[in-house]
Amino acid sequence: MKINVAIIGVGNAASAFIQGLYYYKNGEDKVGLTFKTLAGYKITDINIVAAIDISSDKVGKDLSEAIFSGSNEVEKIVNIPKMNVKVEMGNVLDGVIDETKEIYNPANLSCVDIVDLFKKTNTEIAVCLIPSMSDQAVKFYAEQALKANVAFINCTPTSLANDSEWVNKFKSKGIPLIGDDLQDQIGSTILHKLILEQMENRGVNIIESYALDVGGGPESLNTIYRAREIKREIKSKSIKSSLKKEADIVGGTSDYVPHLLNSRNTFIWIVGEYFNGEKIYIDMKVVTNDGANGGAILMDIIRATKVALIRGEKGIVEPICAYGFKNPPSGTKSPEVARKLLADFILGTI
Repeated sequence: MKINVAIIGVGNAASAFIQGLYYYKNGEDKVGLTFKTLAGYKITDINIVAAIDISSDKVGKDLSEAIFSGSNEVEKIVNIPKMNVKVEMGNVLDGVIDETKEIYNPANLSCVDIVDLFKKTNTEIAVCLIPSMSDQAVKFYAEQALKANVAFINCTPTSLANDSEWVNKFKSKGIPLIGDDLQDQIGSTILHKLILEQMENRGVNIIESYALDVGGGPESLNTIYRAREIKREIKSKSIKSSLKKEADIVGGTSDYVPHLLNSRNTFIWIVGEYFNGEKIYIDMKVVTNDGANGGAILMDIIRATKVALIRGEKGIVEPICAYGFKNPPSGTKSPEVARKLLADFILGTI
């Protein structure tokens, strides 16, 4: 059974995700997936039926072409046939600021009737991948999903799943709301948490730590100008959740470097105490391609959300949020606990 998905925001994350649908299409033995099959659904069951963006470089194009257009910098790893999904014009609202206007190049067009688009394409799940802190735009698209009775996955830091008003709106409509702030597969936050968790389990007392990102690409530029503080708060909170004791922890974005393009460099520093009070210092650098880092997790979230739809789940679905997001409404969990929660949900034991 296909899972009909609408993509809102055809940027680098969308490009990597859509390429992944084809990369794994004829060879799911390839590495990189967290779950090849989830609740009986394979990657090939995810079906993109609609796409929305505001860039004049993408609107009007077939999605197969649009993901390699405009400001997108994700490397082309697979040839994609025509998808017969035209990128429709969205609502700009606060999705563009002065510092990113030239990069996003918004089209001078009216917003498509999104509710009608969702209904005509039989969209079941809308995935919001627009720039961080585009609060008005995120809420606009969430409202359209409500009107069309479509589940909404909020990959941005905008507070929806953590906002009781929005949760109640989706609950009263009888459809799932999933979020907030998509967790990377092996980004700095998850890696940092795993290292700290294992150190503490080995008896090391964590004194202080930080993880600071330097990146290129439109999302990094957007983060620097209007999402740095909220990102820092969410990341720091998520990293701290891996520890049983309090420690000085900071995580966040420190700068934008254009020539890094879609790559992100993360610098992790950890100071701890072990046997006899001796000190351990860890200084490491992690380099990733930002666009691809949420792909595998997003594939899991979409398939799990389909299960939630079938079961008639209303409002937030805690196990999915805990597994796939940096700022879930129930509070961040350790990676091991979050994975078990998702497994229990899929098995129907919670």
